[in-house]
Amino acid sequence: HVRSRSERRPDPSTALPASSGSPSGTPLFARFSLSHSVSSASVWEKMHFLLSLRYSAMPRSAAATCARMGANINSCTAGSHAGARRCFAKGPSRFTNVKKRVEVLEKEAETPYSQQQQQQQQQQQGGWFQGSPQQSSVFPTYTDDHERRKQQQTGTQWDNLSSGVVAHMRKVYGTLAAGIGIAAGSSIFAMATPLGAVSPLIPGLAAIVPLMGLMYTNKHTHSIALRTGLFAAFTGLAGWSLAPLLKIALAVAPMAVPQALLITSGLFATMTALSMMAKPGAALRLGVPLGAGVIVLLVAGVAGMFVPVTSAWYPLLHSISLYGGLALFTAYIAYDTQRMIDDYEMGEDDHLKHAVDLFINFKAIFTRVLFLLMGRSDD
Repeated sequence: HVRSRSERRPDPSTALPASSGSPSGTPLFARFSLSHSVSSASVWEKMHFLLSLRYSAMPRSAAATCARMGANINSCTAGSHAGARRCFAKGPSRFTNVKKRVEVLEKEAETPYSQQQQQQQQQQQGGWFQGSPQQSSVFPTYTDDHERRKQQQTGTQWDNLSSGVVAHMRKVYGTLAAGIGIAAGSSIFAMATPLGAVSPLIPGLAAIVPLMGLMYTNKHTHSIALRTGLFAAFTGLAGWSLAPLLKIALAVAPMAVPQALLITSGLFATMTALSMMAKPGAALRLGVPLGAGVIVLLVAGVAGMFVPVTSAWYPLLHSISLYGGLALFTAYIAYDTQRMIDDYEMGEDDHLKHAVDLFINFKAIFTRVLFLLMGRSDD
Protein backbone atom coordinates (compact mmCIF):
# COMPACT_ATOMS: atom_id res chain seq x y z
CA HIS A 1 0.00 0.00 0.00
CA VAL A 2 1.46 3.37 -1.08
CA ARG A 3 0.14 6.34 0.75
CA SER A 4 0.12 9.98 -0.42
CA ARG A 5 3.28 12.06 -0.56
CA SER A 6 2.46 14.04 2.58
CA GLU A 7 1.73 10.93 4.67
CA ARG A 8 4.72 9.08 3.24
CA ARG A 9 7.16 11.84 4.33
CA PRO A 10 7.27 11.90 8.22
CA ASP A 11 8.96 14.62 10.29
CA PRO A 12 12.50 13.54 11.23
CA SER A 13 12.17 15.20 14.59
CA THR A 14 9.16 13.13 15.52
CA ALA A 15 9.97 9.70 17.02
CA LEU A 16 7.74 6.70 17.02
CA PRO A 17 6.38 5.56 20.38
CA ALA A 18 8.41 2.95 22.19
CA SER A 19 7.35 -0.64 22.07
CA SER A 20 5.68 -1.90 25.16
CA GLY A 21 7.12 -5.35 24.59
CA SER A 22 10.75 -4.17 24.58
CA PRO A 23 12.32 -3.87 28.02
CA SER A 24 14.99 -1.39 26.90
CA GLY A 25 12.57 1.04 25.33
CA THR A 26 13.92 0.57 21.85
CA PRO A 27 11.51 1.84 19.20
CA LEU A 28 9.58 -0.99 17.57
CA PHE A 29 9.99 0.26 14.01
CA ALA A 30 13.04 2.00 12.68
CA ARG A 31 12.81 5.47 11.34
CA PHE A 32 13.06 6.03 7.64
CA SER A 33 13.28 8.98 5.32
CA LEU A 34 12.85 9.47 1.65
CA SER A 35 15.41 11.55 -0.18
CA HIS A 36 13.73 11.34 -3.54
CA SER A 37 10.28 11.44 -4.95
CA VAL A 38 8.45 8.14 -5.18
CA SER A 39 6.29 9.42 -7.95
CA SER A 40 9.28 9.86 -10.23
CA ALA A 41 10.88 6.54 -9.23
CA SER A 42 10.65 3.44 -11.35
CA VAL A 43 8.64 0.36 -10.54
CA TRP A 44 11.80 -1.49 -9.43
CA GLU A 45 12.61 1.30 -6.95
CA LYS A 46 9.05 1.07 -5.56
CA MET A 47 9.37 -2.66 -4.99
CA HIS A 48 12.81 -2.21 -3.44
CA PHE A 49 11.39 0.38 -1.11
CA LEU A 50 8.54 -1.83 0.06
CA LEU A 51 10.88 -4.77 0.70
CA SER A 52 13.34 -2.61 2.62
CA LEU A 53 10.46 -1.21 4.66
CA ARG A 54 9.32 -4.74 5.56
CA TYR A 55 12.67 -6.25 6.53
CA SER A 56 14.13 -3.19 8.20
CA ALA A 57 11.27 -3.07 10.70
CA MET A 58 12.30 -5.91 12.98
CA PRO A 59 12.14 -5.75 16.80
CA ARG A 60 15.23 -6.41 18.85
CA SER A 61 13.45 -9.13 20.75
CA ALA A 62 13.14 -11.17 17.52
CA ALA A 63 16.81 -10.57 16.75
CA ALA A 64 17.71 -11.75 20.23
CA THR A 65 15.58 -14.85 19.78
CA CYS A 66 17.38 -15.67 16.54
CA ALA A 67 20.70 -15.09 18.25
CA ARG A 68 19.73 -17.50 21.02
CA MET A 69 18.86 -20.10 18.39
CA GLY A 70 22.41 -19.89 17.06
CA ALA A 71 21.57 -18.10 13.80
CA ASN A 72 23.84 -15.47 12.39
CA ILE A 73 21.60 -12.41 12.14
CA ASN A 74 22.73 -9.32 10.27
CA SER A 75 22.44 -6.13 12.26
CA CYS A 76 19.17 -4.34 11.62
CA THR A 77 19.39 -0.64 12.46
CA ALA A 78 17.15 2.27 11.84
CA GLY A 79 18.32 4.30 8.97
CA SER A 80 17.53 5.66 5.66
CA HIS A 81 16.27 3.74 2.72
CA ALA A 82 19.84 3.39 1.44
CA GLY A 83 21.08 1.94 4.72
CA ALA A 84 18.23 -0.47 5.29
CA ARG A 85 19.24 -4.10 5.05
CA ARG A 86 17.38 -7.38 5.12
CA CYS A 87 17.82 -9.77 8.01
CA PHE A 88 18.22 -13.41 6.99
CA ALA A 89 18.79 -16.36 9.30
CA LYS A 90 21.76 -18.36 8.10
CA GLY A 91 21.03 -21.40 10.22
CA PRO A 92 20.97 -25.02 8.97
CA SER A 93 18.11 -26.13 6.73
CA ARG A 94 16.76 -29.57 5.99
CA PHE A 95 17.10 -28.80 2.27
CA THR A 96 20.80 -27.98 2.35
CA ASN A 97 22.00 -31.63 2.31
CA VAL A 98 19.58 -32.89 -0.36
CA LYS A 99 22.24 -32.89 -3.07
CA LYS A 100 24.70 -34.74 -0.86
CA ARG A 101 22.00 -37.24 0.08
CA VAL A 102 21.12 -37.91 -3.57
CA GLU A 103 24.80 -38.37 -4.40
CA VAL A 104 25.20 -40.89 -1.57
CA LEU A 105 22.12 -42.87 -2.69
CA GLU A 106 23.29 -42.91 -6.29
CA LYS A 107 26.69 -44.11 -5.16
CA GLU A 108 25.13 -46.90 -3.06
CA ALA A 109 22.93 -47.94 -5.99
CA GLU A 110 25.87 -48.10 -8.36
CA THR A 111 28.07 -50.11 -5.99
CA PRO A 112 26.39 -53.55 -6.45
CA TYR A 113 26.29 -53.12 -10.23
CA SER A 114 29.98 -52.24 -10.35
CA GLN A 115 30.79 -55.22 -8.13
CA GLN A 116 28.80 -57.49 -10.46
CA GLN A 117 30.71 -56.16 -13.44
CA GLN A 118 34.00 -56.81 -11.65
CA GLN A 119 32.92 -60.35 -10.78
CA GLN A 120 31.91 -61.06 -14.37
CA GLN A 121 35.25 -59.72 -15.61
CA GLN A 122 37.10 -61.91 -13.13
CA GLN A 123 35.06 -64.94 -14.14
CA GLN A 124 35.74 -64.29 -17.81
CA GLN A 125 39.45 -63.92 -17.10
CA GLY A 126 39.39 -67.13 -15.04
CA GLY A 127 37.71 -69.03 -17.86
CA TRP A 128 34.41 -69.78 -16.13
CA PHE A 129 32.33 -68.83 -19.13
CA GLN A 130 34.55 -70.12 -21.90
CA GLY A 131 32.44 -72.05 -24.38
CA SER A 132 29.18 -71.29 -22.54
CA PRO A 133 26.47 -68.74 -23.40
CA GLN A 134 26.17 -65.47 -21.50
CA GLN A 135 24.03 -65.80 -18.41
CA SER A 136 20.74 -63.91 -18.53
CA SER A 137 20.78 -63.18 -14.78
CA VAL A 138 23.43 -62.03 -12.35
CA PHE A 139 22.27 -64.71 -9.93
CA PRO A 140 23.14 -68.09 -11.51
CA THR A 141 20.71 -70.88 -10.80
CA TYR A 142 21.62 -74.36 -9.66
CA THR A 143 20.84 -75.65 -13.16
CA ASP A 144 23.38 -73.29 -14.70
CA ASP A 145 26.04 -74.40 -12.25
CA HIS A 146 25.19 -78.04 -12.91
CA GLU A 147 25.47 -77.56 -16.70
CA ARG A 148 28.78 -75.75 -16.27
CA ARG A 149 30.14 -78.58 -14.15
CA LYS A 150 28.98 -81.06 -16.79
CA GLN A 151 30.92 -79.19 -19.46
CA GLN A 152 34.02 -79.07 -17.28
CA GLN A 153 33.97 -82.83 -16.63
CA THR A 154 36.55 -84.84 -18.51
CA GLY A 155 36.67 -88.53 -19.31
CA THR A 156 33.73 -90.91 -19.49
CA GLN A 157 30.58 -91.21 -17.45
CA TRP A 158 32.13 -94.10 -15.57
CA ASP A 159 35.10 -91.96 -14.51
CA ASN A 160 32.81 -89.29 -13.05
CA LEU A 161 30.57 -91.56 -10.99
CA SER A 162 30.43 -90.66 -7.33
CA SER A 163 29.74 -93.01 -4.44
CA GLY A 164 26.22 -91.63 -4.04
CA VAL A 165 25.42 -92.25 -7.72
CA VAL A 166 26.73 -95.82 -7.51
CA ALA A 167 24.57 -96.53 -4.45
CA HIS A 168 21.52 -95.07 -6.18
CA MET A 169 22.12 -97.16 -9.32
CA ARG A 170 22.36 -100.32 -7.22
CA LYS A 171 19.02 -99.51 -5.64
CA VAL A 172 17.45 -98.84 -9.06
CA TYR A 173 18.72 -102.06 -10.61
CA GLY A 174 17.64 -104.06 -7.56
CA THR A 175 14.13 -102.58 -7.84
CA LEU A 176 14.14 -103.35 -11.58
CA ALA A 177 15.06 -106.99 -10.95
CA ALA A 178 12.25 -107.25 -8.40
CA GLY A 179 9.79 -105.78 -10.92
CA ILE A 180 10.86 -108.27 -13.60
CA GLY A 181 10.38 -111.10 -11.11
CA ILE A 182 6.88 -109.85 -10.20
CA ALA A 183 5.96 -109.61 -13.91
CA ALA A 184 7.24 -113.15 -14.56
CA GLY A 185 5.31 -114.54 -11.60
CA SER A 186 2.15 -112.73 -12.70
CA SER A 187 2.47 -114.18 -16.22
CA ILE A 188 2.93 -117.71 -14.92
CA PHE A 189 -0.05 -117.34 -12.58
CA ALA A 190 -2.24 -115.97 -15.39
CA MET A 191 -1.27 -118.82 -17.74
CA ALA A 192 -2.11 -121.39 -15.09
CA THR A 193 -5.54 -119.86 -14.39
CA PRO A 194 -8.43 -118.65 -16.54
CA LEU A 195 -6.97 -115.14 -16.32
CA GLY A 196 -4.72 -116.09 -19.22
CA ALA A 197 -7.74 -116.07 -21.55
CA VAL A 198 -8.46 -112.41 -20.80
CA SER A 199 -7.64 -109.95 -23.56
CA PRO A 200 -4.22 -108.34 -22.95
CA LEU A 201 -5.78 -104.97 -23.62
CA ILE A 202 -7.63 -105.04 -20.28
CA PRO A 203 -4.63 -105.48 -17.95
CA GLY A 204 -2.60 -103.24 -20.24
CA LEU A 205 -5.02 -100.34 -19.78
CA ALA A 206 -5.41 -101.12 -16.08
CA ALA A 207 -1.64 -100.83 -15.63
CA ILE A 208 -1.86 -97.13 -16.54
CA VAL A 209 -3.61 -96.37 -13.22
CA PRO A 210 -0.75 -97.39 -10.86
CA LEU A 211 1.75 -95.96 -13.36
CA MET A 212 0.16 -92.51 -13.23
CA GLY A 213 -0.16 -92.75 -9.47
CA LEU A 214 3.53 -93.54 -9.21
CA MET A 215 4.56 -90.71 -11.51
CA TYR A 216 2.47 -88.08 -9.75
CA THR A 217 3.63 -88.95 -6.24
CA ASN A 218 6.99 -88.66 -4.54
CA LYS A 219 8.66 -89.90 -1.40
CA HIS A 220 8.21 -86.54 0.36
CA THR A 221 4.41 -86.49 0.13
CA HIS A 222 3.51 -90.20 0.21
CA SER A 223 4.76 -93.19 2.12
CA ILE A 224 7.29 -95.57 0.61
CA ALA A 225 4.93 -98.51 1.25
CA LEU A 226 2.20 -96.95 -0.91
CA ARG A 227 4.56 -96.16 -3.76
CA THR A 228 6.14 -99.60 -3.59
CA GLY A 229 2.67 -101.13 -3.81
CA LEU A 230 1.94 -99.02 -6.91
CA PHE A 231 5.18 -100.24 -8.49
CA ALA A 232 4.30 -103.87 -7.72
CA ALA A 233 0.78 -103.40 -9.12
CA PHE A 234 2.11 -101.89 -12.33
CA THR A 235 4.64 -104.64 -12.95
CA GLY A 236 2.10 -107.34 -12.04
CA LEU A 237 -0.49 -106.02 -14.51
CA ALA A 238 2.20 -105.65 -17.18
CA GLY A 239 3.16 -109.30 -16.68
CA TRP A 240 -0.50 -110.32 -16.86
CA SER A 241 -0.84 -108.58 -20.24
CA LEU A 242 2.05 -110.72 -21.58
CA ALA A 243 0.42 -114.02 -20.57
CA PRO A 244 -1.42 -114.69 -23.89
CA LEU A 245 1.73 -113.98 -25.92
CA LEU A 246 3.87 -116.21 -23.72
CA LYS A 247 1.32 -119.00 -23.93
CA ILE A 248 1.39 -118.90 -27.73
CA ALA A 249 5.19 -118.68 -27.77
CA LEU A 250 5.58 -121.72 -25.53
CA ALA A 251 3.23 -123.64 -27.81
CA VAL A 252 5.02 -122.63 -31.02
CA ALA A 253 8.66 -122.52 -29.95
CA PRO A 254 9.37 -123.42 -26.33
CA MET A 255 12.96 -122.15 -26.50
CA ALA A 256 11.91 -118.74 -27.83
CA VAL A 257 10.99 -117.42 -24.39
CA PRO A 258 14.35 -118.06 -22.67
CA GLN A 259 16.20 -116.94 -25.81
CA ALA A 260 14.24 -113.69 -25.89
CA LEU A 261 14.97 -113.14 -22.20
CA LEU A 262 18.69 -113.75 -22.75
CA ILE A 263 18.88 -111.48 -25.80
CA THR A 264 16.98 -108.71 -24.02
CA SER A 265 19.32 -108.91 -21.02
CA GLY A 266 22.33 -108.76 -23.36
CA LEU A 267 20.99 -105.67 -25.17
CA PHE A 268 20.22 -104.03 -21.84
CA ALA A 269 23.72 -104.66 -20.49
CA THR A 270 25.34 -103.50 -23.76
CA MET A 271 23.48 -100.18 -23.89
CA THR A 272 24.15 -99.58 -20.21
CA ALA A 273 27.88 -100.14 -20.76
CA LEU A 274 27.84 -97.81 -23.79
CA SER A 275 26.19 -95.07 -21.75
CA MET A 276 28.91 -95.50 -19.10
CA MET A 277 31.67 -95.27 -21.70
CA ALA A 278 30.20 -92.16 -23.33
CA LYS A 279 30.88 -88.58 -22.28
CA PRO A 280 28.74 -87.35 -19.36
CA GLY A 281 25.41 -86.12 -20.70
CA ALA A 282 26.06 -87.25 -24.29
CA ALA A 283 23.00 -89.53 -24.41
CA LEU A 284 20.76 -86.79 -23.03
CA ARG A 285 20.95 -85.01 -26.38
CA LEU A 286 18.84 -87.82 -27.87
CA GLY A 287 15.78 -86.81 -25.86
CA VAL A 288 14.00 -84.89 -28.62
CA PRO A 289 14.62 -87.45 -31.43
CA LEU A 290 13.56 -90.28 -29.14
CA GLY A 291 10.38 -88.44 -28.20
CA ALA A 292 9.56 -87.94 -31.88
CA GLY A 293 10.17 -91.65 -32.46
CA VAL A 294 7.68 -92.54 -29.72
CA ILE A 295 5.03 -90.43 -31.43
CA VAL A 296 5.67 -92.13 -34.79
CA LEU A 297 5.54 -95.53 -33.11
CA LEU A 298 2.26 -94.66 -31.40
CA VAL A 299 0.68 -93.52 -34.67
CA ALA A 300 1.83 -96.69 -36.44
CA GLY A 301 0.43 -98.87 -33.67
CA VAL A 302 -2.96 -97.17 -33.66
CA ALA A 303 -3.16 -97.26 -37.45
CA GLY A 304 -2.27 -100.97 -37.47
CA MET A 305 -5.34 -101.67 -35.33
CA PHE A 306 -7.68 -100.31 -38.00
CA VAL A 307 -5.86 -101.44 -41.15
CA PRO A 308 -6.86 -104.94 -42.30
CA VAL A 309 -4.24 -107.64 -42.60
CA THR A 310 -4.79 -107.93 -46.35
CA SER A 311 -4.00 -104.26 -46.88
CA ALA A 312 -0.71 -103.22 -48.49
CA TRP A 313 -0.09 -100.81 -45.58
CA TYR A 314 -0.18 -103.51 -42.91
CA PRO A 315 3.35 -104.94 -43.55
CA LEU A 316 4.82 -101.42 -43.45
CA LEU A 317 3.07 -100.51 -40.22
CA HIS A 318 4.00 -103.86 -38.71
CA SER A 319 7.68 -103.35 -39.61
CA ILE A 320 7.70 -99.85 -38.13
CA SER A 321 6.19 -101.12 -34.90
CA LEU A 322 8.50 -104.13 -34.69
CA TYR A 323 11.92 -103.02 -35.92
CA GLY A 324 11.50 -99.31 -35.23
CA GLY A 325 10.30 -100.01 -31.72
CA LEU A 326 13.20 -102.37 -31.08
CA ALA A 327 15.75 -99.75 -32.11
CA LEU A 328 13.91 -96.97 -30.27
CA PHE A 329 13.65 -98.67 -26.87
CA THR A 330 17.21 -99.98 -27.14
CA ALA A 331 18.43 -96.39 -27.48
CA TYR A 332 16.15 -95.40 -24.62
CA ILE A 333 18.18 -97.63 -22.27
CA ALA A 334 21.27 -95.46 -22.74
CA TYR A 335 19.20 -92.28 -22.44
CA ASP A 336 17.40 -93.34 -19.26
CA THR A 337 20.66 -94.52 -17.69
CA GLN A 338 22.37 -91.15 -18.09
CA ARG A 339 19.19 -89.31 -17.16
CA MET A 340 19.03 -91.34 -13.96
CA ILE A 341 22.54 -90.19 -13.09
CA ASP A 342 21.76 -86.60 -14.03
CA ASP A 343 18.56 -86.58 -11.95
CA TYR A 344 20.42 -87.86 -8.91
CA GLU A 345 23.04 -85.13 -9.26
CA MET A 346 20.21 -82.59 -9.45
CA GLY A 347 18.69 -83.93 -6.23
CA GLU A 348 16.05 -86.33 -7.63
CA ASP A 349 16.81 -89.71 -6.05
CA ASP A 350 13.48 -91.47 -6.64
CA HIS A 351 14.61 -95.01 -7.46
CA LEU A 352 11.06 -96.21 -8.15
CA LYS A 353 10.53 -93.80 -11.05
CA HIS A 354 13.89 -94.66 -12.56
CA ALA A 355 13.16 -98.37 -12.19
CA VAL A 356 9.81 -97.91 -13.97
CA ASP A 357 11.51 -96.23 -16.94
CA LEU A 358 13.98 -99.07 -17.31
CA PHE A 359 11.24 -101.69 -16.82
CA ILE A 360 9.20 -100.25 -19.71
CA ASN A 361 12.27 -100.42 -21.96
CA PHE A 362 12.99 -104.01 -20.92
CA LYS A 363 9.39 -105.14 -21.52
CA ALA A 364 9.18 -103.46 -24.95
CA ILE A 365 12.45 -105.01 -26.12
CA PHE A 366 11.53 -108.45 -24.78
CA THR A 367 8.17 -108.44 -26.57
CA ARG A 368 9.67 -107.50 -29.95
CA VAL A 369 12.53 -109.95 -29.68
CA LEU A 370 10.03 -112.68 -28.84
CA PHE A 371 7.98 -111.76 -31.93
CA LEU A 372 11.07 -112.02 -34.11
CA LEU A 373 12.03 -115.41 -32.70
CA MET A 374 8.51 -116.72 -33.11
CA GLY A 375 8.39 -115.54 -36.73
CA ARG A 376 11.67 -117.27 -37.52
CA SER A 377 10.55 -120.65 -36.16
CA ASP A 378 6.95 -120.51 -37.38
CA ASP A 379 5.95 -121.16 -40.97
